[in-house]
This record gives sequence, structure tokens and C-alpha cells, in this order.
Amino acid sequence: MKSSLVALLFEEYKQICLFDELEEKGLDLTKITVRNSDVVFDLVGFPKDNTLDYDFNVLNGLEHNPSNGKLPDDNLFCRDWLYDKYHDVISSIEKKQRIDVTDKGLKMVEYDDEVLIKSKLSSFIDWLYSEYSKL
Repeated sequence: MKSSLVALLFEEYKQICLFDELEEKGLDLTKITVRNSDVVFDLVGFPKDNTLDYDFNVLNGLEHNPSNGKLPDDNLFCRDWLYDKYHDVISSIEKKQRIDVTDKGLKMVEYDDEVLIKSKLSSFIDWLYSEYSKL
């Protein structure tokens, strides 16, 4: 299972690299991003992010407005800390790869060690399981 989760994150990593390269050329494709990280978080067992269902103004000391959402309770779950850690991990990977478009789809041309990248993603999966066990 772990190797499949690493493979999912690796595919998202390649997509992020490609989109970063295209963004440098003036193309913004972020609205069509497939977030495999959400799939991985689901498979590990984390609850869905439901922050949009709640009135966060209450947490800032303001009066509750039901039109902004429910009062924060024990069911509130925010995945921001998971995304932040994932972003830190992929940002720490030296980006020396290039994505080529072929007639069969996208192909990753590597200038760095794929084993190292997958190792960092594997460590992230270990961290996810550790954090999940604390819930």
C-alpha cells in the first residue's frame, strides 16, 4: 500500500513540476490540478477538510453568524497542516527534472535521483501514518 501512496504523490510531484515550468512561460494551469495528495490523505484515513462548513469569525472573537456556517465543534477538521508539510517536503526536493510531452503523454526526463525523491515521499507517508495515529 505504501508504495502505491508514494506513486500517487510522485505523479502529483511531476505534475507540480510541469505546471511550475509552464507558469514560468505564462501559462496558468493550477485550476486543472489533480490533487493526488487528497486521495492519499483519504486512504491514510484522515477526515475530509470541512472548514467551509464553519464560522471562523467565532474563533477570532466575533459573534456567531449562522449564515457563515456552524459554530466550531469537535467535528471540525482542517487539512492545512497536512498540505503545509507536503509542500515543505516537495519544496525541499532539488528540481532538476524536465517534463517532455510525447505522443503517448507526459514523460519525465530525470536529471536527479528518482530514488531520492521517492524516499522523501516515503518518509512523508510515514509521517502521515504517525500523525494519523495521534488523532
